Amino acid sequence: MSEFLVSLLGERLVNSEKAEVDVQSLGARLSLVGLFFGCSMNAPCKQFNGSLCEFYSRFKKASEHKDKLEIVFVSSDQDQKHWQDFLQEMPWPALPFKDRHKKVREASGDEGSAQPDQPGCE
Repeated sequence: MSEFLVSLLGERLVNSEKAEVDVQSLGARLSLVGLFFGCSMNAPCKQFNGSLCEFYSRFKKASEHKDKLEIVFVSSDQDQKHWQDFLQEMPWPALPFKDRHKKVREASGDEGSAQPDQPGCE
């Protein structure tokens, strides 16, 4: 899965502490990656983020497969400050702000949707 993830996401993601996350290493341990396409200024995305955070927290605490799933945030925010603020609410990594549009087009075939999508569906 590592090479596929690198081709899709690039070599590096970032987390809420602005630390880089190596995609090759991440992919080596994962079985499932959920892509969360969203925008901080969109109310349904904000609401979905809360629900997704709750699911993610429960899964990471209770599942025997907790190390096999990761979610990656792919933003459609136009403003880096909004992106950074939204990322602070998330326990998972994100595409770097500078890469968000390129990867959304490659992954979804368009500029992204206005509504949040369930992880793993894109």
